[in-house]
Amino acid sequence: MFGITVMVTVALFQFTLGTMLISRGNPLKTLIKTPTVYAILISLALLLTDTALPLWLHNSVDLISGFTVPLMLITLGVSLASIQVKSLKSGIGFSLLRIPLAAGIAWGIGTLLALPPLALSILVLQMSMPVAVFNYLFAQKARREPEYTASLVFCSTLLSLIYLPILLAILMP
Repeated sequence: MFGITVMVTVALFQFTLGTMLISRGNPLKTLIKTPTVYAILISLALLLTDTALPLWLHNSVDLISGFTVPLMLITLGVSLASIQVKSLKSGIGFSLLRIPLAAGIAWGIGTLLALPPLALSILVLQMSMPVAVFNYLFAQKARREPEYTASLVFCSTLLSLIYLPILLAILMP
């Protein structure tokens, strides 16, 4: 439950505030054109009213959502082919800075909110995860250094093979 709460909160900010920040014109107009915002609103309405989707619609949404991650990974893979060594160096540098900063800030906020130990551990872990592929898609859509963003996704994911087990060992009771 804690993990889903953190993920939904991050996604909500990413697809609303993030979308508005990358807009080249009217941020509100860009937000209105974003299908994810409508999906969030519909999902919230269904959750709050405890309404289930008809089986045919549930199955269709489930099938479509199953394509999302593979399509994002294919798009990222195409961009990874053009990564330069310079981008890799800065990607590793950024990742080495981001990981302890994200964990520290998450721990600080979680402590200020007096979260229970399990919720605090989940918050720290999720905020320390590698740069999401969605960020690459946002950079691609906004035409703002998608190759560099791809290197951040790549480098932070590689480094996660090292730091995630260490972080899990620290956070697990």
